[in-house]
Amino acid sequence: MSFNLDKFVASPSVEELDSLKKSEIVKVAKHYGYIELQPLMRKDEIKRYVLEYLVDESVLPSTVLERAITVPTDNTFELKRLEMEMNKEVRLKELEKEEKEEREMQMQKEKEEREMQREKEEREERERREEKARDYEFRLKQLELGVIKGSDPKIGLDTGGIRCF
Repeated sequence: MSFNLDKFVASPSVEELDSLKKSEIVKVAKHYGYIELQPLMRKDEIKRYVLEYLVDESVLPSTVLERAITVPTDNTFELKRLEMEMNKEVRLKELEKEEKEEREMQMQKEKEEREMQREKEEREERERREEKARDYEFRLKQLELGVIKGSDPKIGLDTGGIRCF
């Protein structure tokens, strides 16, 4: 639905003014001519001036100003800036927390890898000791067999288990 300035001027209402875009409110303000518009004025400011003009001219009742949106003060920009700074700080803290958690996870992973490496080295060392012990037992058995072979006068030189007489 397109805006019709003549229709609005014939029967102005707060509801219709609320539904207008900024460019349409500027057309209404220029139509009445007595409203001074400043460059870079916000939509709410222009609308407020139009409403004040229409109340002053007795086109609308004064109660509409009580219900109208109040024009933000200069503090609005400061509040918005502070809010943006706060959001930035919150996001930075979130990023720092994420980085800290990531570092902790990396450290935990490295710790687990070191633990696994240590367990592997301990297992290999235990296997080497067991192998040495088996080898020692094997040699001991060989020596025992050799001594037994050597103590039997019927057994001469070691001929691989064959008795020579």
